[in-house]
Amino acid sequence: MTPVTPSPGLPARAVPVAVAALLAWVPLLCPAPAFAEDPVTLSRTGQITDKTAALGERADTAEEVLDRLYDDRGVQLFVVYVRDFSGRSAQSWADATAERNGLGLDDVLLAVATHDRQFAYSVDEDSRLGDAQLQEVATTAIRPALRQNDWAGAAIGAADGYRAVLASRPVPTPSITPGPADPGGRDDTGGRDDSVAGDLVLPVAAAGAAGVAAFLAYRRRKKRAATRTTPGGGRGGGAGRQGRRRPRTG
Repeated sequence: MTPVTPSPGLPARAVPVAVAALLAWVPLLCPAPAFAEDPVTLSRTGQITDKTAALGERADTAEEVLDRLYDDRGVQLFVVYVRDFSGRSAQSWADATAERNGLGLDDVLLAVATHDRQFAYSVDEDSRLGDAQLQEVATTAIRPALRQNDWAGAAIGAADGYRAVLASRPVPTPSITPGPADPGGRDDTGGRDDSVAGDLVLPVAAAGAAGVAAFLAYRRRKKRAATRTTPGGGRGGGAGRQGRRRPRTG
């Protein structure tokens, strides 16, 4: 490294001070790294926000099933696909997104990180969907689809599952259609990727302590004046209320 030689008329002790001042500006000249997938604004044209192109040609089919849930049971299911949860826990990200978008009493948010292979759901504290029903849908319909990279199937399974439990029927077993292992990422070869499939995080409390653990993990959303609305449906039932957040394991 070439030594710095003081210029005429510049005191020697001023050189390190000048260099330090210059280096202090370097971070300001370079853009700070930003989280790729901070809590997002949900789509204004439907109930699915797909940031990774995970659904492909099945996006319309998934939207139709979500519309059917609203038409039959008055529940709006919003599904968002992102690559990762920007360093947050899955539950924190889902709750922050639900709050940012004003979801309320009859709104459910399912958040899926396709690269990090995590998911979480966020519901209102007074939702008609009980803990056991939500866990049944997660374990029977959502997680099996995601483990096989069936991204559209997770949304379809969730909507059909919620519609079933609200009608006091068993949750249907999903028909799996595998998709790309990491949509929007480096591995787009399709099929199940066993190296990461086992890392999928399920947002339910551990068996044997589900009731207590789930209750203690609840946090509340900010109070909202009304629930979210979508172009194809009407208003969710009643004013938005404070919401609870569903825990995840792992």
